[in-house]
Amino acid sequence: METKSVSFLSEWTVNFIKNKDIIAKKIESIENGKNGFDLYVKYRDREQYFIIAPIISNIDSIIQKIDNNAHYTIVMLNSRENFNAIVKDWHKLVSFKFLSIIFVNPFSELDKKWMVFPYTHHKVCDESSLEKGLRSMFEMVEPIEEGQLLVKITG
Repeated sequence: METKSVSFLSEWTVNFIKNKDIIAKKIESIENGKNGFDLYVKYRDREQYFIIAPIISNIDSIIQKIDNNAHYTIVMLNSRENFNAIVKDWHKLVSFKFLSIIFVNPFSELDKKWMVFPYTHHKVCDESSLEKGLRSMFEMVEPIEEGQLLVKITG
């Protein structure tokens, strides 16, 4: 069963994807639920699967769904809980060449999202400053917990 927060973030993600593609016009189709993923986007040159997970309680259940044969994006709330989960399990994420993670707060007065590509980030950044670097991106978007999101979207 899809929750209100998953549904809201799915809609936000579709709008984000479409806006990013306004000039390039590479999107051929967008589908919900294909192959067990929340969103599937067929571009002219690739396919991308989206996992919408407002709260990351278990990164293992997410990474068992992905491989290095396609592009994957995890969309989650920009919460302290999610930030800590990603930092804690960073070593599990860096082996996926085409994985990106988008931390979102559509209601932030600052930036609305920040994005990281663990594989690339791991290649170019010093591991000793990983958390500090990620934290500086995290702080560019106001944190939001799922309960706060639900209050905003349900009134």
